Amino acid sequence: RAVKRRAQAQGTQDEEELRLFTLIVGNDYNNEPKCKEKLKKHCEELTKANLKIEQIHEKLKDLCNNQKQENKCQTLKSKVKNECDTFKTALGLLVAKSIQDDECTKNERQCLFLEG
Repeated sequence: RAVKRRAQAQGTQDEEELRLFTLIVGNDYNNEPKCKEKLKKHCEELTKANLKIEQIHEKLKDLCNNQKQENKCQTLKSKVKNECDTFKTALGLLVAKSIQDDECTKNERQCLFLEG
């Protein structure tokens, strides 16, 4: 069971990182040069403000590493697309049936993330 719990925690950490970097790059997650530019700009702004990036959020530790920025943008593009496709399928199934208010509430957060 401990292994299963760790795997679930890792999935949550990956989702947290995905959401964090998607908030930084916005709609440019799909365009690698623009994505990398936004990450670079965000890094510069935090540095100018004399903020230690790791203290803001541990997931930002690689934000200012050029090689890691490129990798983040590549994986971000595929992960966001996968997230959107998965959620689109799930919503399609919900639309086909009568749903309850609690099901709408569960999906509201995901919809807001995808709208952003």
